[in-house]
Amino acid sequence: MINKNLLTFAILLVSSSLHSKSYDCIEVNVFDVDRDNISTRELARAIEIPDQTLMALQTYVRTELNIDSNGLQAKKGGSEDSCNDIETTLELKGTVSDYKKGSRMMRYMVGFGAGKQKIQIEAELYDKATGDLIKKDRVVDRKIGGLVGGSENKGKKDFAEKMNNFVRVALGMKKSKL
Repeated sequence: MINKNLLTFAILLVSSSLHSKSYDCIEVNVFDVDRDNISTRELARAIEIPDQTLMALQTYVRTELNIDSNGLQAKKGGSEDSCNDIETTLELKGTVSDYKKGSRMMRYMVGFGAGKQKIQIEAELYDKATGDLIKKDRVVDRKIGGLVGGSENKGKKDFAEKMNNFVRVALGMKKSKL
């Protein structure tokens, strides 16, 4: 019969080695939208996100991951320019669960929350080799105001910073400064 302490030690050793896996590349996919699901007010708004905004978000997130000192090279998911070694690759996916384009003019002229912008993604980070889910969480960015009402691109850049922090936390790194 196997010693209970030895078995516990072996399980802890295996699980700790899984969490200490080193990654050097991340494939960022275009975020999904369930355009048939309007079961909540948020999901009904989410279907309004334009495809060009989804592609822009992918670019902003890849750029943010590449310029951060996180040790990851960010590539476009599902493309010919994907990561070389699947064993050291992460895969970032997500589904839009709320979206408000917002209005810069309304934010500037009216204020008090009018014209606010919102991007909300149910983000998932996977080990590409095993398909194991590493982290799942909601990533949200809201723009309520800003200098001269802020801009839509500023909201996308801020969202990308928050997505980068989602990845950093999943890998046990400190959050970058926002």
